[in-house]
Amino acid sequence: MLIIDYSGSQFPYLKNSIAAAHIMVDKLGPKDRMAVVTDDVEMLVDFTDDKKKLKDGLDELLDRTKLKKRFWGGTKLRLGRSMQYSALMATLNEAFDEEDVRPIIIFQTDGDEALFLRNPPIVMTPPAGLEGDAQEKAEQSFQFHQKELLRNVTEFSLEDLYRAVERSRATIYTVIPGPKLVGLPIEEQARKIRTDRHESQADILAQVSSTDAKAKVRARMDRDEKNFTEEYDRWRADLRFKQQSALAGIAPLTGGWTEFLETPSQADQIYARIFSDINQRYIVGYYPTNKEHDGKRRKIDFEVKGHPEYQIFGRRSYFAPNQH
Repeated sequence: MLIIDYSGSQFPYLKNSIAAAHIMVDKLGPKDRMAVVTDDVEMLVDFTDDKKKLKDGLDELLDRTKLKKRFWGGTKLRLGRSMQYSALMATLNEAFDEEDVRPIIIFQTDGDEALFLRNPPIVMTPPAGLEGDAQEKAEQSFQFHQKELLRNVTEFSLEDLYRAVERSRATIYTVIPGPKLVGLPIEEQARKIRTDRHESQADILAQVSSTDAKAKVRARMDRDEKNFTEEYDRWRADLRFKQQSALAGIAPLTGGWTEFLETPSQADQIYARIFSDINQRYIVGYYPTNKEHDGKRRKIDFEVKGHPEYQIFGRRSYFAPNQH
């Protein structure tokens, strides 16, 4: 299952990610089935071994994000609704059955729905460090977010999701588009946020074909940039860091791992590594000495004798059967 976020913030990464997913489709084995789900919680392509159907679905997703002229004037495009955690929870609850031997989920998103989870791990604060019109616009955006939060809060929390992930049989690989902020001091995080903003502005300008329109867009960007202070970049970095930290906690619970897609060109390499990892996995079973059916979490440790330097990816716990 590929869960892919095609909301506005993911636009710079989408084309390369879909191209990499095409290659992954080509590598599917004769017994493999794949499905694609969007951050609209939409089953774009149901489980199938039809490679053309999968590729057509991926291409349709990319086509949605292209500006199209309306016959009565103006333009339109369709972007995802940023309901990534909801899409993951629905996948865990509904997508797999006992006949699926090795359930795999590739989860590509920046995780901004964390702000709308029940008991959110990230609490939005009023934007800091802006000047001029940017401060007024940001305050309006914050007030809009507060209203949306009251209407769109999910029925589950991040802890509920973690428990569902841990109880599932699926292995999850999380791909986080954008600059990696985890493990960096706040000043370095702010610098990366600033650089990412400038690169996104360049991507937007590249999509504008008209010379006059491009000049207007550039002028607006230059005007807005004067209002973005270092304090604002630190505020944005702190928010993104918390989103990434929440996302990074998912995959290790399943024996998978998290990768950062910092530049669009890295998509092919990351997807190839995921597919290679899937094909090199083993299913290891054992008889536990604790026979109690108490439904409690049991820890597992793996090691290769004589090679303490080897790193093994696998589940570190499971839940015992419950006698009820």
